[in-house]
Amino acid sequence: MTSSFQFLSGSLALENRPFHFNIANIVQTSFSQCSGYIAYKLTTLGRASDEDVPSFIIVTKEHGVILLDIVEDEITEALEQDGSELWKSGDGQLRIARSFVVDLYSDEVISRLKNDISLYNRKTKSVKVPIISALVFCKNNKQDIADLTEEYQESITSISAEDLQAWLNTLPMGYNCSDSELGKIYSLLEGTFIYESKQGFAEQESLVTVNDYIQKSLKSTFKQDDAQRLASLQLPPGPQRIRGLAGTGKTIVLCLKAAITHKRFSNYKILYLFNTQSLYHHVQNLISKYYTLEAKRAPDFENSLHVLHAWGGKQKPGLYSQLCNKYGLLPLTLSDARGKGDALEYVYKDLLQKVGDRIEPEYDLILIDEAQDFPDEVFQVVFKLAKGTGVEKRIIWAYDEFQSLRNSEIKEPEDLFGKNAAGEPNIPNSALDGKYEGNIPKDFVLPNCYRTPRPVLLTAHGVAMSIYTSNPTTPFAYKNDWNAIGYRIHEPQSLIFSKGDQVKVERPDENSKNLLETILNENQKNPRNLIQAKTCVDQADQLSYIREKVHELIFQQGVSPEEIIIVNLHPGNNKESMLAIQRALAERNIQSVLPGYVESADVFKPKGFVTITTPYRAKGNEANIVFVLNAQNVVNDFTLRMRNAFFVAVTRSRGWCYISGIGPNMSHLEAEINAIKNDFPFFNFEFPDPDSIRRSKSFLKKTDKELDQIQNMLALLKSDPELRQLLIDHSKDN
Repeated sequence: MTSSFQFLSGSLALENRPFHFNIANIVQTSFSQCSGYIAYKLTTLGRASDEDVPSFIIVTKEHGVILLDIVEDEITEALEQDGSELWKSGDGQLRIARSFVVDLYSDEVISRLKNDISLYNRKTKSVKVPIISALVFCKNNKQDIADLTEEYQESITSISAEDLQAWLNTLPMGYNCSDSELGKIYSLLEGTFIYESKQGFAEQESLVTVNDYIQKSLKSTFKQDDAQRLASLQLPPGPQRIRGLAGTGKTIVLCLKAAITHKRFSNYKILYLFNTQSLYHHVQNLISKYYTLEAKRAPDFENSLHVLHAWGGKQKPGLYSQLCNKYGLLPLTLSDARGKGDALEYVYKDLLQKVGDRIEPEYDLILIDEAQDFPDEVFQVVFKLAKGTGVEKRIIWAYDEFQSLRNSEIKEPEDLFGKNAAGEPNIPNSALDGKYEGNIPKDFVLPNCYRTPRPVLLTAHGVAMSIYTSNPTTPFAYKNDWNAIGYRIHEPQSLIFSKGDQVKVERPDENSKNLLETILNENQKNPRNLIQAKTCVDQADQLSYIREKVHELIFQQGVSPEEIIIVNLHPGNNKESMLAIQRALAERNIQSVLPGYVESADVFKPKGFVTITTPYRAKGNEANIVFVLNAQNVVNDFTLRMRNAFFVAVTRSRGWCYISGIGPNMSHLEAEINAIKNDFPFFNFEFPDPDSIRRSKSFLKKTDKELDQIQNMLALLKSDPELRQLLIDHSKDN
């Protein structure tokens, strides 16, 4: 970990406390060569209120933990009353002495750190991490401070604001913990340790089964990286976009924002909006874990914090159904929207046309997960629901620029949020330029992938962009776009790629945080085998392959059935295809569920059951093992939908991914995958004509019906050389 000192301003930008910004700047200057951060009201550590928390907590490798509390009012007297330590301020008001508050909070810090034996000495009953507490008085001189604080001077340092810089410079720098220990301190103090997977304590002598390797890869302290921390622990005063690949932590970042805001601003009304039905319980669980730890009570999902699917279903309401109910409309059903293009776009457009001018602002903060899957009309409704003016509306949307099944390009705010009556953008593109006060980025990128092992991720990207085909369709043309998703460009050196450029792109190990690759290497296993492709003779052969492989994984390799997802790339209405997979598994007494076909759409990964699903329903979920079948449909898919769906399916995996299909097309895809594996961890390709990339992406703007017609027409031309030549001759004549 290189030296880097960050300022996590939290909610300061919302609270307008300029003096606190000045203090933070002084600390940043003094600790600029340290590794760590200064954070405003970072965590309550279970204290009842934010008033019971010091202004700043500073954590560094060099110093340990420093608690810094800012006393803005002049304090005229210290006294004791009914067993409490009190201060009287210049206006005559009495309050609990901040020395008492900081002392209690310091005890909570010690209590958290005691949870890790590497940070606590049980013999001496003391933490190994230095903890220093200080009060900074803004309106009292040195003599006043000495008179007020003589009783607790030894345990808590008290200084004037003018002396802060000098005091910071005298602090000892002898702690110097390891990167691993610093990560543990972060995790414990920030409360993110609550997301760790609890593991048994039996020491494992050797790694034998697939499950052994996976479980070892999951045995790590959950801690946020610097980018995640900056994104999750700070509350911007206006719009913010968060971008990142599948598995970079976008959902957990949004859940932390929801929980922290709900705790810090109990009067706020918050909306968390998403698109995958099966995410209901996952999102509520992530929010509840953190909120309950910090607030010592359950979140108020009924009144203050709404977790809603964009549409809703029979079992649970969604934003659309709630708004219809509120404004007296009969909600449209999926049957009503069938054949109308994008169904969600159709129902939200109908909502805007009928009651758009009546929708009133009601939410102080709106968080949008899976934003890439929402049509513009959803954003336009969200804009109306958010309180404040355009550039002050607290709307935060998390965007996966590579996971959309509809569009592979990020839309800008002016496209998403529409225009006002004067024809001006509701939120201009410039709203995402630069940073908010406190160094909070308005457009945030999460570059590190935690879920998917590097060989699996490169296969997903390589196939999605058809890099190892004769005509790459959608590779990024801008160096910064590659960098944003965690790649490093070796060639060419230019910022924009041109036709014929020889491109060499690397996925560096440091941007792929899944530990499985490292563990396999340490045990002389080839991590490239995490991705396996199989060409089958026919459907019966493919079902047999999947049935036997799943049986082996469960009964010989120790994998739990619920940690296996089978994603079917069969196009169109594929219920019979899904049922065929289920019947094949049943022949080996393997139980499975079909979310949205047999079971409810939000039933995903129930204990003891393999989940059989589609790319669309798999989105937002993950598993240790993923099967992708009928992958032959990826080849010759001129509309790009299948390559994009392939990416979604493969990136659900935390471990092994098995790809199968039938016939010559699957043989072509298998060769494509093998070429990617051979170049691992690089991509090497010749950059295509940018115009051909633009034409390919234009397909994604069409409806499913139009794309099906185009696909059928192109398939006909490919299979009929005479017809193809006839069209070529006709085009020459014209």
